[in-house]
Amino acid sequence: MKNIINSPNTRGLIAKINHKGGRLPKKVAILYSDAKRKYFPTYEQYLTEKEARNEAASFIPYLKELNIKTVLIPADANMAERIKKSRCDLVIDLVCSVRGCEYLSTTAPATLELLEIPFTGASMLGFNISMNKYFTREILDLNGIPVPKFQLFTSWKQELNKDMKFPIILKLNEAHGSLEITNESIINDSKALKKRLKYLMKTYDMDVLAEEFIKGREIAAFIFQSYNKKVYLIEREFEGGESSYLDFHTVWEISDENYFKKVKLKKYHDPLLNALVKRAFSVVKMDDYGKFDIRMDKYGKYYFIDSNPNCYFAPPEMLSEITMTMKMYGVPFKLLLKRLLQNTMREWGY
Repeated sequence: MKNIINSPNTRGLIAKINHKGGRLPKKVAILYSDAKRKYFPTYEQYLTEKEARNEAASFIPYLKELNIKTVLIPADANMAERIKKSRCDLVIDLVCSVRGCEYLSTTAPATLELLEIPFTGASMLGFNISMNKYFTREILDLNGIPVPKFQLFTSWKQELNKDMKFPIILKLNEAHGSLEITNESIINDSKALKKRLKYLMKTYDMDVLAEEFIKGREIAAFIFQSYNKKVYLIEREFEGGESSYLDFHTVWEISDENYFKKVKLKKYHDPLLNALVKRAFSVVKMDDYGKFDIRMDKYGKYYFIDSNPNCYFAPPEMLSEITMTMKMYGVPFKLLLKRLLQNTMREWGY
């Protein structure tokens, strides 16, 4: 292993050679979004990040059980210096934005690569890909992963491509967390399209992705990488049926009790989908863990509608969907966290 340069492209090989490695770190830094209201153009976007520090702190008791010391570090202009001073063995990267910009979250893995400190989750390249929904769909499509027909709007005056059919759904191209996914997101005519595009672009100063809306069943595919890639599928059954989808209000604005009344989760199995998810994980350069949202139409065809490296990952009391899914498959959070840390250390030759 001493002759192998450690880089995002070689860590899989290092982990394979170092199969007996993977010791736990003695000290972990948790890097989280420094969310302040002034950074975000709307309260709704701030709401998706406001609990970032509390979510980071929720790891501390679990790391303590593993005899691991913990320090919390906000992702701001001083993060590199604070990480160096912490003398940590590993960083858990939970950063979703820097100064309110999601695309700046790529500075977290970039900084950690430069400091040569082991960290969980996607590399800078993986993050860069995911921060552009249009680019992600192009990559998936070119690699044989089915996606709905899509179009990027850079102006609200653009016309819809002739091969696109209503209804379509509009999504901010560089934002996640179901931001601005509302009843107004489903578009049925050209007039509504221009009105919604104008609002989104003026509010967020961002391009907008349009894709044909797929009526049908919705599946969340979580993938976890240890020695091998393993896929864990759950189906979301919506109270409103197959025309429903996971909107901002359901995700962020209702109580946990009401959420689980509207959305039922159950295991889902399909070897074909498992294979597609593993391929998608590789081509968009995810690492360690990630999530894909998928719709299945009335003919049984799958469509990948969202891609999230470093999807929301937190202890069970924070109702992280990946944590709840893994528990349904018999993997408790403490074991999941331990495997994540061991695998990361193994990939870096420890």
